[in-house]
Order: sequence, then structure tokens, then C-alpha cells
Amino acid sequence: MWVVLKTGLLVLAVLLVQACSVSRKAAVYEPAGEPTKEAYYYFIKGVAAKNSNDLKQALSYFERALEEDPGSVYLRIEVSRALLKAGRIDDALSIAEGLVERGPDHIPSLTLMGELYSSKGEYKKAADMYEKVIKLDPSNVESYMLLSHLYSISREYSRSLKMLKTAVELEPDNTVLKYYMGRIYVELQDYNEAIKILEEAKETGMRFVPVYFFLGLSYEQTGNFTRAIKIYEEAVSLDYHGAHSTHDDHIRERLVNLYIDNKMNEKAILQLKEIMKNSPEKIEPRMLIAGIYAGSGEYQKAMDELRNVIDIDPENVKAVYSLSGILVELEKYDDAIEQFMKLKKLLPGQADIYMDLSFLYAQKKDYVSARRMLKDGLTIDPTNVELNFRLAVIYGQEKRFDDMFDRLKKTLNIDPDHIDALNYLGYSYAEKDMNLDEALYLIEKAVRLAPDRGYIRDSLGWVYYKKGMYDKALKEISRAAEMMKDDPVILEHLGDVYLKLNDWKAALDAWERSLKYHESEKGLKDRVREKIDSIRIGETGQQ
Repeated sequence: MWVVLKTGLLVLAVLLVQACSVSRKAAVYEPAGEPTKEAYYYFIKGVAAKNSNDLKQALSYFERALEEDPGSVYLRIEVSRALLKAGRIDDALSIAEGLVERGPDHIPSLTLMGELYSSKGEYKKAADMYEKVIKLDPSNVESYMLLSHLYSISREYSRSLKMLKTAVELEPDNTVLKYYMGRIYVELQDYNEAIKILEEAKETGMRFVPVYFFLGLSYEQTGNFTRAIKIYEEAVSLDYHGAHSTHDDHIRERLVNLYIDNKMNEKAILQLKEIMKNSPEKIEPRMLIAGIYAGSGEYQKAMDELRNVIDIDPENVKAVYSLSGILVELEKYDDAIEQFMKLKKLLPGQADIYMDLSFLYAQKKDYVSARRMLKDGLTIDPTNVELNFRLAVIYGQEKRFDDMFDRLKKTLNIDPDHIDALNYLGYSYAEKDMNLDEALYLIEKAVRLAPDRGYIRDSLGWVYYKKGMYDKALKEISRAAEMMKDDPVILEHLGDVYLKLNDWKAALDAWERSLKYHESEKGLKDRVREKIDSIRIGETGQQ
């Protein structure tokens, strides 16, 4: 059977029992004589009902079978197990205690008691039962496994390993025993030992999927990604005779991560599609495929996958956000706005969405709508510092400078250390040739808070320029130009400072570099061209 394992070391004790292949004779004290046909009939009916999870009916049949054969120990064990499965642990324990009282050395009864105590969380009592079994039958591999399981619960890994090593001596080719040893080494982060024992488990020939998963994981942890990929690929190529394991999906997910890390995108997509085939309801594989396509610039394919996700789950915020991001990248602002409007409905109290919408409208130069979005956001969160700051910027773009100054001051009242607000207000004062001392104070504070931001150093240099302090201006703007080598505004400012210092050649060089990088509106480029032309005309006049 293919076993679905949960995260962590512990698994169902049932697996331990089923995996054990011990051939032994247990001490039994059944009464002499064959069971009656009636008892056998009800027993078979009970087993069928139990396998169908009809526990109430199963118990009814087992009890009828006991009426026909009241001395049957085996039937009492089956009734106890059915009660355990139905959650009636105390009733199950009562029957098991009676069995142990009648037969203190009866191994199946002692094993049952161990299971029941374990189900109640009474691990010490459970361990005592398994230790009794081992004393009675030192070759009982099942009890070593169950005892190891209990020790692992309390993180007594050395004792757990000791039990498993003893069991392996009894059954050297037992895949599951070696698997659990490997799992413990993984828990102990002893990945080299885990690899050694899990490789042995793999070579036993049993197609036990979890062995491949933890073996690949151990190779990953030791940095041997090539071997990890090989192990995972071998696992997913196994013939399961039509069966599917959830653990198989986990292996495919590990493979996907390794493929992506190694730029093997096509292989990653194939594995993700296999996961989707096995689990069509899963959204995450589709999101990953979209991410792979977007990362390689295949935006249309990425958008197709994201739209598929949204068709399946119209309220999937992550998918809508991702689709919006691609549309922004493609400068399809109207389509992006449509997606963000969906987000606004899905997340009605999320003020940041209004910020995103404002940005999109501003990209279209629709400042009225941009301003409206920000004001709508501020009705939800009036003290949101970014919404306030962004509104100030929009006012500036609309040339509503009084409103801009008021909103910047409000932003700084909310957050006196807001770096961009300090810089924006100080630089705006300098541009207007007003409040230059306050502008200097604001930008010096911004520089202290963010000394490595070139555009803020440029602002500081520009205030010095406006105050006629050209040597200081040159120092700061030169530093800014080093930090942001291709910024056209900083290079234009650098040229302006050089002109004031009568270094026409350096000014011309700075402005020409500024023109090279200028991608903004035509008016700004024309301004730089006029400065270049004025220098060249001056040179011609001198000649």
C-alpha cells in the first residue's frame, strides 16, 4: 500500500504493524474446538462492516459472534480494536485488561494493551507492555518498532535507534525499519548517516515512496543537488500500478524547486502539470507555472495561467495581484485598473489597494482619479502615512502647491522621520526658492536617516546651490552622481553647479550625459538642450 505520511517523525502505529514481516507463533489460549458456523458468519460480517467504516454495525456483528462463541480471545481482541476505532478507548481497554488478566503472557493481548495506552497518551504504560512482549519473544520485530515509535514521541532518539538497530539485526532486509532509522537521523540532522541507511532501504527493492523523499531531502541538505534530483526523478518514474501517493506530490514539489533553481524551467512545468493531473483542485501549481512564465518574460502564457486560476477561484487575491502586476509591467494600465477594482471589492478595508489604484491612474496622468482613490483610502485609514504622502505628490503633479505643502506637513506630523516626505518638502522649498534654511534642516535630517540614497544627497546639494554655496553643492551632487550614475536630473544639477563655478567644459559634459539618460517629457529634455546650446553659443562667441 502507498502510505500518506504527515510532516514530522511520527506516523500511525498501524503502518508499523503492517510493515512488520515477522514469522512467529504467539502464545494463544483459545478454547478447544472449532468456532461455530454462526460465530464465523457474524465475525466475517463484522470485518466487512469495519472495513467500510460502519463501526456501529461492526460492533453489533462482533458482539453477536461473541454470543455464539463467548470464549474466543480473538473475537474479544477484534471487538476491542473496533471500539478503539470508534473512539471508545476506555471500553476497549476494559476488554483488553480482562484478556491480560486471563493470559498475562498472551502476546496479542499485551500488544493490544500497548496500542490502547498509546492512544490515550499513556506512553510509559504502553512501553511497559511492549517491553513485556520483547521479554517473552526477543525476536518480536513488531514490538521493537512500536517501542521505537514511543521513544521517538518523547524525542529519546538514541533509545529509539537502539530498538530499530536490534530489529534490523533480526530482519536485515526490512525496508520500513531502515526507513524509520533514516527518518530519525534526519530529525537529528545527521544527513550523512540518513543517506547511508536510506540508500540501503532503497536497495531492498521495496517501492516505498517516503524512502525516496527523505533520501532526496538529505542529499539536498548536504548540498548534493544533482544526486537529489536523480533520486526524486527515480521516485516519480516508479510504476505504482495506477496508485497515487500524496508523498509523490511532495517529491514533485521538491523537484520543481530544484529545477527552478537550476534554470530547468521546462522540466519544472512538466512536474507541476503532473501534480495538477493528480490533484486538479490544487491552485498552487498553476500559480508556480505562471511565475515561471513571468520570470522568463512569457507574459501571455503567465496571464493565461493566472486567468485559469481566477476562473477556478474568482476570489483568489494572490492571482489577481499577480495578474495586475504583469499588466502594469506591460503598461496595460486600464486592464490593471480593472483587476485592482476587483481587489477593492475582495478586500474592502485594505487601504493600500487605493494606493495602487492611485499609482495606475497617475501613470495615465489622470490625476483627478488618482487623487480620488487616495482620498477614498484616507476615509478608511486617515493616518496612513503613505496615502498622505502620495496625495501630496499628486497635488504637486497637479501644481496645487499650497495643498502639496499642507499634505507634506501632515505626513510629517504623523511620521516625523518619513524620509521621502522630508526630502520632498525640502527639495520643493528649494525649487521655489523659499524657506531655504528649513529646507536645509529637513534634507540634512533625511541624509542622516538614509545616507546612501543618492537622490537625497542631490537634494542637499541643490539646497546648497540655491543658497549660493557652490563648493558644498558640488561635493554633495558629485557624490549623488557616483551613487546614481545614470540619473538625468542629478547630472543636470551637476552641470548647473559646474557652470556657476565657471567650469564650462565639465558643465557641458554633465548636461550631455543628462540628455543621454533623459526619458522624461519633452519639456525637460528641451531645457537641457537649451543649456547645452547656450554653452556652445558662448564658445562660438569667444572664438
